[in-house]
Amino acid sequence: MRKFLRWVISFILVFNIITFFFVPNFLHGEEVTKTQDNDLALDFILKDLDGRNVRLSDYKGRTVLLYFMATWCPECRSTISQLKEIYSLYNAKGLVLLNINVMESREKALAFSKKNSLPFPTLLDGDGKVYQSYGVVGVPVKALIDRNGRIICWNCRTLDKMLEKQFELKTTQ
Repeated sequence: MRKFLRWVISFILVFNIITFFFVPNFLHGEEVTKTQDNDLALDFILKDLDGRNVRLSDYKGRTVLLYFMATWCPECRSTISQLKEIYSLYNAKGLVLLNINVMESREKALAFSKKNSLPFPTLLDGDGKVYQSYGVVGVPVKALIDRNGRIICWNCRTLDKMLEKQFELKTTQ
């Protein structure tokens, strides 16, 4: 009986995860293509935790790191210390880091932000439209956008090197 219950619980968990990430695209009849390096970053407007609108294009001319995440995601939670370190190293040089909380309530996102003392803004993508428009199919996802609005790093393993390059270029211009 316990094996059966474990199997049922595992099935329900997997079903919910698949439904969370894939069904919204099918329900809306949208074809979503995965965003890649050198794609122009799509503009969006999302509310921050204080209810203010934040528009990506307001940061034109600056390097922007988008971080798509959810509070329930273990890898998202474990990456926070790395993001805080990146932010502390590059914020003064002009880096904008936008933490995009995907399809969760403001209350959950706010509690997570406070608990982790996030020094960068958290934006609320409650309906998942920005998440979907960028072709994200799971969290976490990092997208580094250069000063020209191009995605130069989509979940790359060399984010540190890409950031160094962005800010070396800025200081030599």
